[in-house]
Amino acid sequence: MKDEWNIKRIVANTCLIAIILSLSVRIGFAQDGILKVQNGKIADSELFKKNRYAMPSFSKGIIMLKDRRSYSGIFNIDNCSQTLRMIDEKGDTVTVAAEDMVVSLSAGGYLFLKIKNNYVQILDTDGETSLGVVRQITFGRKVQEGVFGITNDIASMNNIVSTEDNFYYQIEKGLWSGSVPFNYKEHVFLVKDGKLFPVNKPTLKKFYPKKYPEIENYISEHNPDLSKREDVSLLYKFVIR
Repeated sequence: MKDEWNIKRIVANTCLIAIILSLSVRIGFAQDGILKVQNGKIADSELFKKNRYAMPSFSKGIIMLKDRRSYSGIFNIDNCSQTLRMIDEKGDTVTVAAEDMVVSLSAGGYLFLKIKNNYVQILDTDGETSLGVVRQITFGRKVQEGVFGITNDIASMNNIVSTEDNFYYQIEKGLWSGSVPFNYKEHVFLVKDGKLFPVNKPTLKKFYPKKYPEIENYISEHNPDLSKREDVSLLYKFVIR
C-alpha cells in the first residue's frame, strides 16, 4: 500500500506517458471475427487474442479504490467482461476481489478510469476535460446499443451458443467448445467530472464555446469521423493546443 501523495504523483506521471503511448497505437474502430474454442483453448483467432485485453501485456501497476486504499500488482483489463485481471503468486490469471471498489488503474504507461462499469483509457487531457476510449468485445449477439453506443450485454445469443449469462466464464473454464462470431469495438468519449459525453458538435460547443468557430472550421476542412479514435484524437489535439 502506498501513501496518498505518492499515488497522486504516480497517476499524474502515468497520464503524461499514456498520452504519448496511446496516440501512437492504431486499432480499427470495429472489427468482426470468429472465435474458435476447443476444451478451453482458443485457436485460429489472432484478432481475438490481439484485442482481448486493453493493454498489449499484463503490466505492473497500481489500482486505486473508492476508500482511497491502493494496491500494486500485475494487471490488465479484459475487454470481454470489462473486468480487471491480475497475475497471482502462482502465475495464474485471476479476477480482482475488489472489482466493485476500483476507481482507476495505472499500469504500463496507461491510465484507466472506471466509469459506469467500463474501463476508460485516457488518451489525452487538458486538465479540465479528457479524451477517452472504451474497448469492448461482444460475442455472437444481437447487439443492443446502450447509452452513447456502449453495448448492453443483455441481448440473446440468437441460438448460436449458450444463452446463459456466464457464457464467457464457460469459455475460460473449458466448459464450452465450438465457434462463435464476435465483434470488437472502440467507443470514444469526452470525459469530464467522472462522466462520459459523446464526441459530437453539441458537446464540443458546450465544452469549448470560445473555440467552437475554429472547431467548426476544422471539421469542415478535415471532415473527421467522430466515431474513430484516430480522427477524434487529432481533433482533440487541435482543440487543446
